[in-house]
Amino acid sequence: MNLQKIILILFVSVGILLTGCSEESTLRTDEIIEKVLAEDQNFQSYYAEAELKTYENNELIEHSIMEEKRSGEKVKVIMKNVQTGGEEILINDGKTMTAYDKIENKAMIVNDIETLEIPNRSPKENVITLLENLKGSHEYEYLGEEKVNDFHTHHIKLKAKEKNSLYGEIELWIDKKTWFIVKSINTSGSIRMESVYSVIDTTPKFSDNTFIISLPDDVKFINLEAELNETEGTIEEAKEKLGQSFLVLNEENVKLDKVDITKRGGDINQSEITLTYIYEDDISEISLSIFPTPEEDEYAINHNMKIRGQNAEYMKEINAYTWDEEGLRYTLIIEEIGSTFSEEKVIKLTEGMVKSS
Repeated sequence: MNLQKIILILFVSVGILLTGCSEESTLRTDEIIEKVLAEDQNFQSYYAEAELKTYENNELIEHSIMEEKRSGEKVKVIMKNVQTGGEEILINDGKTMTAYDKIENKAMIVNDIETLEIPNRSPKENVITLLENLKGSHEYEYLGEEKVNDFHTHHIKLKAKEKNSLYGEIELWIDKKTWFIVKSINTSGSIRMESVYSVIDTTPKFSDNTFIISLPDDVKFINLEAELNETEGTIEEAKEKLGQSFLVLNEENVKLDKVDITKRGGDINQSEITLTYIYEDDISEISLSIFPTPEEDEYAINHNMKIRGQNAEYMKEINAYTWDEEGLRYTLIIEEIGSTFSEEKVIKLTEGMVKSS
């Protein structure tokens, strides 16, 4: 079972819910966006069915059917893989989260969801966050009204202003009556992901046992700590876990706040180091993550700049700089508060990096 994937089904589900009332049939794109961002109402419950497809170079590589039930904080998601016949179930009863893979007969139970440190935003909040984050990096184009299945929708295209954008090109079809995104297409490089809803019921009736799951007696339980074990440590401890020395920021320019050491188990089986720095009297926070350079081509850097003489990639949406050096992958993320952190500052900081030893 891909633990991260099944967890994200719940928190970053394709089912994106927005609410509102039907207005005039022709709205400008900025009016649609402003209405989405300003709408106060929100569905507390719904039932939905969707078809999800992922293509690589126009070849279908994953095809699933999703069934989603939500009632307040309670969620049940069933993912059925059309190609393999596999089925994954994820249930959040408001206190405990259970993920179960029927084919592998493996399950994971999290009694304290807060320990995952994954934002449990509503579907509406996920979309608002996405739209706000893409304001600077994407241009919005209103493509008119279209009918998707039985839904009358507004069609919007979000086009990246720069090449190699993290989110790529996004198309959304928003239901005029409910503001539910009933269809979406996300194209990034050679990967295209599509989702289409066929059923949306905003007044469902769920039985008392809807958000309860009975696991087989012979189910194999996954140890969450074995899959993802994060501790706070020191630079020396991080070097030991990583198995080699690594580059750090020169503390003449920044102040090291903490060192997080993450040991990922399962198929990944590697350590990742995250250093958190404070820059210029707490104006900006800088995180530097370090882990072994992935060997798979799909994780190769789409370089659009140079850092320390290495090919590097800048992802504007999350203000992140990534490069490979001496067998390690570095990702520097700038979280700014009230200041502009220029590329020149980043280059200067990275040029001044020193070995952890």
